[in-house]
Amino acid sequence: MDYLGPTFIVFAILIVVMIAALSFEPGNPLDAWIKLAQRYQTPRRPSERQFTNQVLLFGQKRANRLNDFARFDATIDDFGLWIIYGNNPQEEVPSALKIPGTHVRFIGEHGSSYVFELYAEPPIRMAASGDFGETLRQRCQA
Repeated sequence: MDYLGPTFIVFAILIVVMIAALSFEPGNPLDAWIKLAQRYQTPRRPSERQFTNQVLLFGQKRANRLNDFARFDATIDDFGLWIIYGNNPQEEVPSALKIPGTHVRFIGEHGSSYVFELYAEPPIRMAASGDFGETLRQRCQA
């Protein structure tokens, strides 16, 4: 019976390490944006921007701001969703995405934000609020 104590301690440590490894999300908030850009980047821009100066959050499990100054312009059209990184300070970071409407899925509400899942490998979560979030939610559910 004396040998069971250390065995339980080892199992407890393994469980804690496993939970930490599964819940880990990279520290760089731009990773989610770059992963989306690998799939949806476009040099084109929409003819008009319906929603300007939006604060959007991106992430795999938890959505975070890219930085304190990140603002986005967005348009929802028949094709789907355009997102333009408005004040992109880094030239190597892509600034425009064109995401088909079939690749945007409404997940639910979190506080005053609407949470969406954008198709990528793995899927990326995006949180939007205000008129933009509400309009995109209605479009996803139509």
